[in-house]
Amino acid sequence: MHAYKILVVGNANSGKTSLINRYISDKFSNEMVSTIGIEFVHKELDDETRLVIWDTAGQERFQSFGNAFFREADVVMFVYDVSNVDSFNSLENWYRQYLTYGNKKAIKILIGNKIDLEFTISSEKAKSWAVQHDMVYEIASAKSNKGVQAAFSTVISQLNKLPRVQKEKLKIKQMPKSDRCCF
Repeated sequence: MHAYKILVVGNANSGKTSLINRYISDKFSNEMVSTIGIEFVHKELDDETRLVIWDTAGQERFQSFGNAFFREADVVMFVYDVSNVDSFNSLENWYRQYLTYGNKKAIKILIGNKIDLEFTISSEKAKSWAVQHDMVYEIASAKSNKGVQAAFSTVISQLNKLPRVQKEKLKIKQMPKSDRCCF
């Protein structure tokens, strides 16, 4: 089974845990407690693929754990609240931590969350930031469940671009046809 580490980062109250809960169990609660440190969940997509999702605390006091959070992440999801300018402005800090501690070949995605609220950051501005930082951009609302599946589907579709996946595919293709199943 292939396991992929997905790291979800962003400011406190940007809705990271709610996005994850909506994706994993299709549940939403208005009574979320802030994540302390880090929490892990996983989702098996099929017999071959497991997503291990790391839900990080957004409070500044936990950001010193950045090196442990970012280590060996295959995917980094940068989440901000579309109704909160500070959460968007803090993305640059999260990105610097990624550059300092993270796998430079990781898939990166920017998710504008809470689209059920009034946008204070335009989609154009967010898309521009995503392009400048070589990221895919998606919008979602964990509360209404709009865009959540699409955001995670985008992540899953991008997994084939990972160097270790490309290397494994090449290895399989180089095997004699009698030793491989379906390639």
